[in-house]
Amino acid sequence: MDVNKSILKDIRQAVGLSSDTTDFDADLLMHINSAIGKLNQNGIGKFLLVTDDEAIWNDMLDPTQTAGNQYVGLIPLYVELSTKLLFDPPPPSSVQYHASNIDQLLWRLKIAYEEPYVEPVEEDSGDIFD
Repeated sequence: MDVNKSILKDIRQAVGLSSDTTDFDADLLMHINSAIGKLNQNGIGKFLLVTDDEAIWNDMLDPTQTAGNQYVGLIPLYVELSTKLLFDPPPPSSVQYHASNIDQLLWRLKIAYEEPYVEPVEEDSGDIFD
């Protein structure tokens, strides 16, 4: 996942639009910001209000959340799935399936971001001449 890619352009493509199609931006931005708000309320990333295609995924990374930032690739997936469910819902028979997968992904992200970062420890080789 490229954290330097535009959030809005990625979401446009995720819902089946060209990355340059702007006709649905008002609806997409509303759903994108809703998903990002849910992430923030669950302690994931820093606050970001997407208003155009200049905002990138890296803008969401909170440098103090070093343990959780290892899972940054799940953030676009969460935002894409959440936006797609609202913008272009699947058939009614599978809405619950998609919603439960989104909820599970949010739970996994929340757990990952709650873990404190632990600095890796070098193992001692036992050699006294190191």
